[in-house]
Amino acid sequence: MNETTEFKEYCIKQHDVECNQKYDKTLPYSFHLNLVAIQANKWNHLLSDSDEKLITELGAWGHDLIEDARVTYSDVYRISGQDVADVIYACTNEKGKDRRRRHNIQFYRVLRENRLAVYVKLCDLIANITYSLLTNSSMYLKYQSEFPHLRNEIYRSEFDQMFEHIEELLEL
Repeated sequence: MNETTEFKEYCIKQHDVECNQKYDKTLPYSFHLNLVAIQANKWNHLLSDSDEKLITELGAWGHDLIEDARVTYSDVYRISGQDVADVIYACTNEKGKDRRRRHNIQFYRVLRENRLAVYVKLCDLIANITYSLLTNSSMYLKYQSEFPHLRNEIYRSEFDQMFEHIEELLEL
């Protein structure tokens, strides 16, 4: 078994087994993680090298570990190393009673300082928007309303193709 497979299985176990977390109330949470990993692979031509591709693939599988699966930064660091742990940490919302408070100034500052975390966050957003379109979810309107602010906070020209794709999805 390789590093990617082991980490992927760890993420799936944490979300689906340890937490019994669901995506859209009924699907195992790993369904969402897989959607994000698909996006990470789809857009990886925008990355510099195979190391960045591996970091972002693992980051895609683990992007919600700290936020949702009762896993600490130290746990992720021990399993995957600093680069992946830093990406996952940067994708983790702050504490807050609502989305606005969880996506606060500190969250955006930490996220924008890690370019590979920005990439993973965009993969997460593309996966969520695509799913919300396919299921006619009310979250689609939430993503539409939040995207201008998110774009303003984390825009990087090197990922312009991803930002443009998100804008196209939000115009449907």
